[in-house]
Parts: sequence; C-alpha cells; structure tokens
Amino acid sequence: MKKVYGRINSKVQNIALAIFTLALLFTAARASAEVYTQLKGYWQCLEDGQQISLEFESKKQLLYNGETYNYQLGPGVMQVMEGNSLVNYFFMVESGTLMIFSPDGSVMQCQKAKKPKVAGTKEKPGKATTQGRQAQSPDQGWPPPYARPQGHINEDNPSAQALLYKFAGRWDNVTTNTLTNLFLKPDGTYEEAYEAGYSGEFTDQGGYQTGHWGATGEQQGRGHWKVVGSLRQGNLYLVDQNGRESVYHYQVHVRGGEVYWGEYSFNGQLYSVKYIYR
Repeated sequence: MKKVYGRINSKVQNIALAIFTLALLFTAARASAEVYTQLKGYWQCLEDGQQISLEFESKKQLLYNGETYNYQLGPGVMQVMEGNSLVNYFFMVESGTLMIFSPDGSVMQCQKAKKPKVAGTKEKPGKATTQGRQAQSPDQGWPPPYARPQGHINEDNPSAQALLYKFAGRWDNVTTNTLTNLFLKPDGTYEEAYEAGYSGEFTDQGGYQTGHWGATGEQQGRGHWKVVGSLRQGNLYLVDQNGRESVYHYQVHVRGGEVYWGEYSFNGQLYSVKYIYR
C-alpha cells in the first residue's frame, strides 16, 4: 500500500508542478501582451537632440526611423536583433511617456503620436523607383586608389581619393560606459566593435532602494563604407553585411576656434583617430 500511495503522491506532485509551470507561462504571456498593448503604435522620440520615429508594428517587429528590426519583450526590457546579436534596451512606460535606456548610456524619450501620411508619388510607366540609397550613396568609382593625393587639395571640394586618404583608419569613441572602435579600411570595407557596461538601482514606489541591476553587451558589425562631402563636414555611409544602410553626418571638431583634424563628430558622437593606414 505504501508503494501505491507513493506512486499516487508522486503523480499528484508532477501534476501540480505542471499546472504551476503553465500558470507561470500564462502569467508571463499575459504580462507581455499588456506591455505590448502600451507600446503598440507610433511614437515620436527625442535622443541627443535628434528626432526619431519609433513604431511597434507587431509583438515581433518594430520600425526605427523606418528600418525594420526584430525584437522580443521581457520584463522591463526589449531585446532588439541588431546584426547577429540581441541588444538589451531597458524601458519604462509612465503617464503616456516611453523612456528607453540604450546600451551606450543615452536615453530616448518618446510620446505617442499620429503617424504622418506618406505623400504619394507618380511613377512613369515601365520605370521602377527605388528608395533609400539611389542618390545619397552612389558607389561608382569608390573606393579610388589608396595613395597620397598629388597637388593642392580643395578643403571644400576634395577628390574621392583625398577623402579616402583622410578617413581610412581606426576611429574610437569612448564614454563612461561604452567603447566603440570603427575601422574604415582603404579597400572600402569596415569593421565596427562595440562594448557597453552599465548598471542602476531598483526602487519601490516610495523611492527606497530595493536592489541593483547590471548589464553588459557586445556588438560587432562589418560591411562597406563611403564618405561624401568636404574635409570639414559631410556624410559617412555604412552598409552592413545585411544590406542595411546607416548614414552618419560627420563634422570636424572645432574648439576655441581651433580645428582638430584628428577628431570628428559622427551624428554628434565625438570620434578620434587612433591609427592611420600609411
């Protein structure tokens, strides 16, 4: 009888454990659904003084400035697939405001907004239109031969060879919590390495500290690059291995009226050259 009772008791425990597991999964799914209900739709955001659009199309896809990314939701964190890596973005929604904390330490503040209508364009019969990269980053003739330019270099209208010779190298951006190495190679390819580490505190509704959190992340990318502009400012185009293009406005660093030719801001982030291919 004891053996029979033991088998029955074991079965009851297994059933109870299964019910408890299903309840946890159901609770997590319901919580994720409730969070998505808050996030769903179109948001106008501000990050480092730049206007950014963010749209949650579904529970698995979002649009960042019109570019599609896969993501998944967790408790207070969204994991976004960038390249071949999942990057953690902590967030909170309060009183209709969405706050997103990026791995580089920046904060994006968003407000729900009405999605603007896209103006229609007329197409000529027999001609297809392309978006994104048609005129902004033409690849014809790039990269030119990597050699020191001969003769006078026009600072405002340099040749492609002068631009390649100027920007080919390793550029670093360092903040309190992040390190970014951008290798712009003479053959027109690039490699990017990014590391971040950050932490914070959990507090209750009364403002009392209840714990600590910490996270680290690494990200790497590669593809092709090109610059278009002058030696002072212009656009840096990075096209990753998946064909996605990122555009960075560059501008030489000027402080106290002095020009620092080894330092440029890329979309407001200051980079300094650490290695030059010579």
